[in-house]
Amino acid sequence: MNRWILRGSCFVALLLGAQVMLAQEFSADVFSTKDSGELKKVYAGKNKVRFDVNAKTQGMGAAAVIFDESQSKYTVLMTDRHMYMDAPPTMVKRMIANFWRVQDVDSACSEWRKTAAAAGADQDWGSCTKVGGDTVDGRAAVKYEGVSKKGEKMHVWVDTKLRWVVKTDESSGGFELRNIQEGSQPASLFEVPASYTKFDMGSMQRPH
Repeated sequence: MNRWILRGSCFVALLLGAQVMLAQEFSADVFSTKDSGELKKVYAGKNKVRFDVNAKTQGMGAAAVIFDESQSKYTVLMTDRHMYMDAPPTMVKRMIANFWRVQDVDSACSEWRKTAAAAGADQDWGSCTKVGGDTVDGRAAVKYEGVSKKGEKMHVWVDTKLRWVVKTDESSGGFELRNIQEGSQPASLFEVPASYTKFDMGSMQRPH
């Protein structure tokens, strides 16, 4: 289970250090180019984001991860089990950020580096360059190229209206948001259902 939580948390770590002021609300499907595709849906509210995860770990089943930006809090919903748990910061400390919000779509390099630093993934940071205008799934975007100290390249695309990174491309794989639907998201998406019980992480470490 710890392994699944770590893998699931990498998708929420993308929001570390990002600002959510005047955030555009939307929902979108998430498509992976090379990964196993655990992440399948994202819902972005005013100050919260939810990721629906199709967990592969046996016995875990479907789940969701909610990020509360105002409290820097991560909550894992085990939807099949009707349970939830708070995700400790240590679980996302060194995760690589993939999708994040930006304040200025034409000057996102500094925010990209800050997000990488917050996730503990900036030790090999080399350079960042704005490539120029592009489109992702028919929507206007700005493309950026990052190059590590080892010469490895990664590209990200920032949606000009959403001010979100909606696509990434690197040697190990990438992600893309598709079927974007703009509009207010139900508050219930970002809340723990009343019928859920809290999962005790400590019980996993106590001897039986």
